[in-house]
Amino acid sequence: MRIPVDGTRLGRTALRAMLAAGVALGACAAAHAQGTLVVSIATDPTGFDPEAVQNNTSGFVMAAVHDSLVSYKSGTTEVVPGLAKSWDISPDGLTYTFHLRTGIKFHDGSPFNAQEYIKTLDRQLKKDDPNTVYNTGPVEGYEEFTFGAVASYAALDNDTVQFKLKEPNAPFLNSLAMVWNGVVSYDAAAKWGKDFRNHPVGTGPFIFREWKSRDQIVLDANPQYWKAKPKLEHLVFKVMPDPQAALLALQRGETQVMGDVATQVVPALKADRNITVLTQPGLTVNGMAMPNEIAPFNDKRVRQALNYAVDKEAINKALYSGLAVTMTSPIPPAQWGHDAALKGYPYDPKKAADLLKAAGVKLPLHVEMLTYNTPRGYNPAGADLSVALQGYLKKVGIEADIRKLDMGAFLGTTRSGNYTGLFVTGWSGDNGDPDNFVTPLWGSYSMPVGDTSHYKNPAVDAEMKAALKEVDHAKRIQMYRHIQAQILDDAPWVFVNSTLLVRATRKNVEGFKLSPTQSFFDMEQVSLRK
Repeated sequence: MRIPVDGTRLGRTALRAMLAAGVALGACAAAHAQGTLVVSIATDPTGFDPEAVQNNTSGFVMAAVHDSLVSYKSGTTEVVPGLAKSWDISPDGLTYTFHLRTGIKFHDGSPFNAQEYIKTLDRQLKKDDPNTVYNTGPVEGYEEFTFGAVASYAALDNDTVQFKLKEPNAPFLNSLAMVWNGVVSYDAAAKWGKDFRNHPVGTGPFIFREWKSRDQIVLDANPQYWKAKPKLEHLVFKVMPDPQAALLALQRGETQVMGDVATQVVPALKADRNITVLTQPGLTVNGMAMPNEIAPFNDKRVRQALNYAVDKEAINKALYSGLAVTMTSPIPPAQWGHDAALKGYPYDPKKAADLLKAAGVKLPLHVEMLTYNTPRGYNPAGADLSVALQGYLKKVGIEADIRKLDMGAFLGTTRSGNYTGLFVTGWSGDNGDPDNFVTPLWGSYSMPVGDTSHYKNPAVDAEMKAALKEVDHAKRIQMYRHIQAQILDDAPWVFVNSTLLVRATRKNVEGFKLSPTQSFFDMEQVSLRK
């Protein structure tokens, strides 16, 4: 049975009875009358366990289900209280003491307190824990990134947690606020075991109800949410890979937010008086990775040649509708620490040809180029970027055969550690710190889930680790200037562009704010104007 959008043929009581009886909530079900917000997303998530799953689409949902120990101020990456109401940092930067809020419960009714938080850390960090996350399947988490400097952690009492660090870690607080460090119910993780990533339980503003793969994820408002009861009754993430279908759904009011905006539909979005297009500078990088340990790409001259071979400015104009700027550094302009003095690789096909010749590359060179098939926040052009890259590479004698995969298969392939072709790639910053770009993407110790280009430079690795320990902000800026200059010269990627963060909403959506990390934080503040 179709539930009428205007609610005139089916009253609230009847609808609730249907839902209680197990009738699935349709993608556009009672969007206005019943306070349901529907967000279109371009690809299916791969799970919702923040300790095990790492991709933006999954993060969209996890941000609404889970809270972290600390949070980001709405619309920024400034750290503010979360499940911890306050914290103290010792003068030497080695002891962090968090004072937790009281009276908070997980969605399954189990209490959140210091002891429970320690249990979730044990699940994440101790492989001998009986419910370790490593028993649930492949783990793509931020354990080492966030907690690598932690020597010990303990509950001092029911409401106090303390971390002891082996060495200072400048972004530690920012990293704790990431969606990937959302706090989960240990009891629920134990109950569901390997299937917990499909049945998330947190303390966040929305409670997970169901996930129909390749269709939709349905969340219900958490009436006991510690901040404030959400203004919406339901939050639905609807999988819509086709940009035109997603556009039509938004125009018709069947969805209220477009989560993944393809550049091809931006003109139509801007022309529709019932739609608002939201943009802000993005913490994003976008390009094409090369297999740095596989000939001929193990020669820096070849990698630099491919950078010179691509006209990024032309790609920005043709594919990105003015929503991107050319990458001249591995760190995007919106990220503090970006060095605007770096000039990147201007379009110079002759220089590209000269470098390929100097490296002894026999042309034509045949390679595979892997791409995902849907738009991403860091690449709203989606697979069209691979076609543009293919054309420019062909001009210098590199014949790239494009292979498209859905996002889950794409990530599984490129993160396997075994893929040896070229591939379109990108990144959205998670915590507002430059380390969150250079370490996950080009720190050799991040392989295979990170550093998928298999770039290895021991000097860069060492300086990355030193920058993490440095507590003087000005010194860190200087260190990251040197790091990004060295990565740029080594050219592990073809550095294409940094895109604006773009989302579109119906005019009646109120309280929705963009996050620099692209996550759907603060969704309890969103409402639908009647």
